[in-house]
Amino acid sequence: MSATLVENIITITEDEDVIVHDGKKLAFLSTALNVFFIAAKFSLYLFSGSSAILAETAHSLTDLIGSLMMIGGIYLSEKKLEKFPWGLYKVENIVALFSTAMIFLSAYEIASMTFHPAAGGIKNFDMTLTALFLMTFPVILFSRYEAKMAKAINFPSLMADAKHWRTDIAPLIIVVAGIVGARFSHPIMDRVSAFVILILVVKAGFGILRDSIKSLLDASIDKTTLDKITSLLRGGFPQVKQVISLHARNSGRFIFVNMVLAMSSKKLKDAHEIADDIEEEIKRQIPFVGRVIIHYEPEKKDHQRFAVPLVDKEGVISEHFSKAPFIALWNNGSLNSEARNPQILENPFIGQEKGRGLRLAEFLVGKEVDIVYTKEDFKGKAPDHVFSSGEVQVKKTDIKTLKELMNQKAMRAR
Repeated sequence: MSATLVENIITITEDEDVIVHDGKKLAFLSTALNVFFIAAKFSLYLFSGSSAILAETAHSLTDLIGSLMMIGGIYLSEKKLEKFPWGLYKVENIVALFSTAMIFLSAYEIASMTFHPAAGGIKNFDMTLTALFLMTFPVILFSRYEAKMAKAINFPSLMADAKHWRTDIAPLIIVVAGIVGARFSHPIMDRVSAFVILILVVKAGFGILRDSIKSLLDASIDKTTLDKITSLLRGGFPQVKQVISLHARNSGRFIFVNMVLAMSSKKLKDAHEIADDIEEEIKRQIPFVGRVIIHYEPEKKDHQRFAVPLVDKEGVISEHFSKAPFIALWNNGSLNSEARNPQILENPFIGQEKGRGLRLAEFLVGKEVDIVYTKEDFKGKAPDHVFSSGEVQVKKTDIKTLKELMNQKAMRAR
């Protein structure tokens, strides 16, 4: 049977519009704070002449680029253009490549200035240290505020940004340590601090460069995230019997996931519901997932399961489906005894006045029957619709007994 495609795409509801609006406000606040810190740190560099503070200004520049990319990602995720059905997310990566060049150029210029410092050394020690100390307070307060708001609106990119703000306290401490060392007659400490910060700047630049190139070349996401998705499928969805294939790639800040799954469910409606649940769970646990495409196939079995209505337990095949007192079930192609000794069940709906055929058809679908043999033609009736949606084949037969039918199947199997 051919695979059925179930594609789940982000649908923006009114509530989601509010979330995106709040996310934009937080992203702009983060960007504005980065601009403020760049201006403040550069002014402090002019005031003190500290190479470490100049390096930290460049470090804040990488943070600003990250904030601008975050805003770009939020806006680009809303754009739906006919000529770009997969979105414009990669524009973010192209811009990031140019930004990386600016980062490296800035790092080179700062390194050159550090090797050849201006005469006079560091000035205004006390006021500089006080200003650096005061800078930590808005960082701490904003990171906590952003983390709280991002969690409330479930915005993964802003959660990551809040964590990044907290990590910015460490470079400030390094700068302070360098200035304190210079304050106590060790001027080289300022340059040592500058080089430590420059290492962080270059590392951040290479990270942006690497991620951008990988995204533009459609490289796979990291193995850890793929393993997390696989564990999520196997641990949380018993209907998924096999992960046939799983691929995921970055596009801008977002992840596109494509998978082929073998499911135990044979009903298209049930498979849709399972696929929706899988998409929601992946987006809840994996940050930045923008689109999940799921192909599903029925679970491959090593046998087929048959059913036929009977007049009695002796195996005479009934002329009627819903009025048959018994139903025979057996497997073909398996090693169990049912291949020789079929299971004969009483029709649990024989006493009902209405809906017998519908209920019996649903009962057989629940028994995971693959083929039903019958002498009655109920094409277009309720049982036919149930079997069709459950992907159960219905075959007419003129054979009179169960034994003859099973022997015929056994001969064909050989």
